[in-house]
Amino acid sequence: MSILKNKSIIVVGTVRNVETIITSEISRCYKALSNFKSVYFYLVESDSNDRTLLVLENLKNTLKNFNFKSLGKLETKIPDRLERIRFCRNDYVHFIRSLEIETSPNYVMVADLDGMNSALKSNSVDSCFTRNDWDAVVANQTFGYYDILALRHPNWQVNDWTEEFKTRKDLIIKHKASTLIDNFKYFIELEKLKQQVLYSKMIRIRKTSPWIQIDSGFGGNAIYKTEVFLKHDYTKEFDTKETDHVSLHRKIVRDGGSVYINPKFINSHFNTYNINKFYTVRVIRNFIWSQDFLYNSSIYKAIKKLFRLL
Repeated sequence: MSILKNKSIIVVGTVRNVETIITSEISRCYKALSNFKSVYFYLVESDSNDRTLLVLENLKNTLKNFNFKSLGKLETKIPDRLERIRFCRNDYVHFIRSLEIETSPNYVMVADLDGMNSALKSNSVDSCFTRNDWDAVVANQTFGYYDILALRHPNWQVNDWTEEFKTRKDLIIKHKASTLIDNFKYFIELEKLKQQVLYSKMIRIRKTSPWIQIDSGFGGNAIYKTEVFLKHDYTKEFDTKETDHVSLHRKIVRDGGSVYINPKFINSHFNTYNINKFYTVRVIRNFIWSQDFLYNSSIYKAIKKLFRLL
């Protein structure tokens, strides 16, 4: 795409225990960004207990414009997973701000590099640059947009779905001396509730649909104009439980910026989240998770790998 021939982009993200997948993820991003003049990488690692650091060091030594930083063991210092990720994301914001003006990239791609971008192609990335009236463009998934936690839209998802779920869950009666039938009824009610507040909102957005303006979103990949990170970061402004992406995007929108879902910006088809729209899948998963011998079996691991590749 000629418009990108003189443009540069940096891919940033947080990683943990990605030893077996990170090399292929980086390769896929390189291919998807092939129309850019130059592509850079800066990853922030923490809390890995596999060979992730060794693989990252090897990538740094063999690939041009690839760098990473390890923040070590954060889990004991920052027990809350979402807050830990927020802390790591702010590290790559600091890195972007530290770049010299002449070497600063034109765009920033924030990517989940754990299998969530299995369908990312150059044509889907290029489709984001058919217009320029945006500050951030987030990805779409063909089987259903899955990232409802990061989503904010006045008609689609106004608030944090987990808060609504907790509030309504407390209204479902669970007997103290539960019988097997009582437990089954409770399980069914919870699944109905999840369907209402979460899975029903994982709607399929056709590639031919117009862009959707949102207040926040993510979906495993988003492209930003670099100026966004020179002005804003992921820090919470209020004592709320909103996610890192919501904190960033609220600042963008409040500052007069625009955030969109681009239906053509496809980064995955099926994934570990949107297949949960099937009730049968959720039941089977709950059963497997409750059985250690199944959860740790090679068959289940093969199935998970398959869905990463779809």
